[in-house]
Amino acid sequence: MISEDKIENNEILGGLEEMGLSKYESSAYYNLLGKGMISATEVAYSSNLPRTKIYSILKRLENKKLVLINNQKPLMCRAISPKEAFNGIITKYENKLNGLKKMIIKLQQINDEGLQSKGIEEKKYFVLNQFSTTSKIIDLIRKSHESIDAMINPLGNKLLIYSKDELKKTIIDGVRVRLICDIKCESENKILPNAIEQKFSQVNTNVFIFDNYNILILDSIGTKSALIHSNEIFLSTMMNQFNDLWFKLENNFLRSTNKIEFVNNI
Repeated sequence: MISEDKIENNEILGGLEEMGLSKYESSAYYNLLGKGMISATEVAYSSNLPRTKIYSILKRLENKKLVLINNQKPLMCRAISPKEAFNGIITKYENKLNGLKKMIIKLQQINDEGLQSKGIEEKKYFVLNQFSTTSKIIDLIRKSHESIDAMINPLGNKLLIYSKDELKKTIIDGVRVRLICDIKCESENKILPNAIEQKFSQVNTNVFIFDNYNILILDSIGTKSALIHSNEIFLSTMMNQFNDLWFKLENNFLRSTNKIEFVNNI
């Protein structure tokens, strides 16, 4: 088991490398800290670095203003205080960060002004037409790894029947598929894979949830849909409603006449 000190040392050395030091330079500087003036040989020993390379390593650290060398024999050196040594680097990074923040603000302003001039409201979902909806459902079925849950009326049911080959493949791969279908779909659904769990009720909407993340909602006439990527409160609300209804129908022998009030339209 790796000790906490070892993990911390590795994090510090990694941080030094991110600031532009080589692996050898990082190790030499780190092992110089808190030792005052010591010989190059001691640095090589404590840093576990090759003695043949320690002089060139220390020279590079001196050029980067991280180490002081006496240039005498034996060669002695000491680390410059980290606050003093890295102050310039910190200032440089802060300037870059401030510049990046200003650039992002400007880019956002350009984006907002452009959308406003075109009368477009930026949303966190995609609106798809009828053809794109069919293609997207097939694509999402293929990409599902864990689960597919759906509440569908005859319109949504036709889309699933059209995608039955993809459903078979994804079920074979271990994906659980649960459907709450409108009663009118019961006879048609006999051609769907037997592994699909189905319950029937009175459904007036179409909602598909893929892997508890991607949500696709069809409008009432099937001309467009909204694809939403979410792992926040909206998703949990949708999943809770689906699960509540699923378990409510559990005791009704796959039948219920309770009208579902879920999502009527987009």
